[in-house]
Amino acid sequence: MSLLRYCLDRRVLAGLAVVGLLVALLAPQAAGRALPLLLVAACPLSMAAMAFTMGRGDRHSAAAPTVESIRRELGELSTRQRQLERDMAAIDPHGQG
Repeated sequence: MSLLRYCLDRRVLAGLAVVGLLVALLAPQAAGRALPLLLVAACPLSMAAMAFTMGRGDRHSAAAPTVESIRRELGELSTRQRQLERDMAAIDPHGQG
């Protein structure tokens, strides 16, 4: 049962539950036919929701870096390197690593 939480999207399940309740309230005679359809639809709709979410995240991370952002990152890395060198020197002052 724990595997289901990885393949079923909570938003899709909530939406299908709302649709199921609406069908049960508005057309009770169709509820028996709609329930199996809603259960079968849960998997492909969850997959589509997850693919959409992942695709949307990739678009944000694919932005081309600017010269300024690269310079800023290089400066941060240089600062980090100097800090690590100081930490190493504090641990092993004679450099016998």
